[in-house]
Amino acid sequence: MITRYADQEISKIWSDESKLDLWQRTELAVIQAKSNLGKVDKAISENIHTCLKNNPIDIEWWLKREEDVKHDLNAFLDERLRFLPPNLQAYFHEGMASYDTEEPAFLQMIFHSLFEAEHWVDALKETLTTMACRYRYTIMNGRTHGQEAQLQSFGKRCLTWLQSINVTMEHLRRAQNQLRQSKLSGAIGNYGGLDFEVEREALRILGFEPFYGATQIMPRELYAPIAQTLCQLVLTLSKIALDIRLGARSGRPIYQEPFGKKQKGSSAMPHKKNTISCEKIEGMARMAKGFLQMITENIVTWEERAIEQSSVERVAWPDLFHVVMHSIRTMKKVLDGLQVYPDNMMQEIIDSRGCYAAGEAKEFLRHHGASFGITTEDAYRIVQLAAFNVFEPGEWEKALRNEPYKSFREADNGFFCYGRRNEKTEFVSIQDIIRGGTLSVSSQLEADQACVNRWNDLLKQMFKSHSVIVWWDSKVFSPSHLLRGEAVLYKEILGK
Repeated sequence: MITRYADQEISKIWSDESKLDLWQRTELAVIQAKSNLGKVDKAISENIHTCLKNNPIDIEWWLKREEDVKHDLNAFLDERLRFLPPNLQAYFHEGMASYDTEEPAFLQMIFHSLFEAEHWVDALKETLTTMACRYRYTIMNGRTHGQEAQLQSFGKRCLTWLQSINVTMEHLRRAQNQLRQSKLSGAIGNYGGLDFEVEREALRILGFEPFYGATQIMPRELYAPIAQTLCQLVLTLSKIALDIRLGARSGRPIYQEPFGKKQKGSSAMPHKKNTISCEKIEGMARMAKGFLQMITENIVTWEERAIEQSSVERVAWPDLFHVVMHSIRTMKKVLDGLQVYPDNMMQEIIDSRGCYAAGEAKEFLRHHGASFGITTEDAYRIVQLAAFNVFEPGEWEKALRNEPYKSFREADNGFFCYGRRNEKTEFVSIQDIIRGGTLSVSSQLEADQACVNRWNDLLKQMFKSHSVIVWWDSKVFSPSHLLRGEAVLYKEILGK
């Protein structure tokens, strides 16, 4: 991974130094297992341990040796054997194949990397929990299909982000629980070198259990779910990033990612605050999907072993973890410094002219209007027409829509004319139209004047009832009433 996106801890875990150290641990675990089982004299095991521990691995020597032998594991063995006296050399790597040494070490690197990722995910979840509590009563418009839908709190949106991460991390825990096995079963997996008792004891020392049925390597079906879940985690973060990008669009942003005092949003347009961090996470997601595909294709290998999977894993696994860590850290910074604008959220709701409660209004008319002759279909169409009415364009807007400008001079005149317009339009919402029975025919809907007159008459009869008016005004359009169900989410997710 290039320095720009590399994570320091992941680089250490997947470094040559770390890999060779883990290889040596595997070799020593096998010798220790033989000693524990009485197959090798205890003094031999102790002497080998002492010799190797007192002589650290020389990475430069190993790299130079690999250039000659073209085999990194054999180069490692040569580097280690030079510190063992002849009478001990025969016990080092005895009965083992290359991937008997490499598989447990590879699994250790995956687990160490997962530990780092989980640590940062926990911190990210804590940030989201804090945000959910802080903004529990900050109301905003929810959106479906890119359109304003119903009210929610921004705290609830934070809870949905949190739960998406919780789901992914639960999948990751399940995948990890299935990845506690490794192998020391020889060149084709049938214990042609070490016997199964030594394998079991050595893997116990390393913290694993034997997998029965390996070839020269472990089946990559065991590793693929980890990569799948890591990719899913990045995609989840990308989904959150997309929500933030959508909310940060020009006009009236409801939140924006942090923007430094010396930061520049665009080289050409100084006014811009580009969502570069969230956009970068989308790029990370594309890389994660690419690495996942590589790792998944590694499931296929020729018979007991071919080497094509090795080159992929040297790149795809560490780089996937780099992408995961960079995405988590970036999202943590974004959320920690997220600029939230409750005033714009409120204005957006006001500008919806009551449509935020369209669903509640429809249900109210269905139940309270039934005795006055308002059917379920009527209730839907009444609210739909009221919503169309409140956003009906004025004469100036209609003229502009019907007759586009024919030159930029006309556009200039129209633009400055529009800027000087001082028409005072009385604010009206679907709450007012429906309660007053003042629906009007819309060219966008099928209902004719007779149908609209009928609906208005029914509404006027219905709203003669004082109790109906009180419920309509105090409940149907009240945020506290509409969001009463969110208490369940806080109780079930946060226990609050």
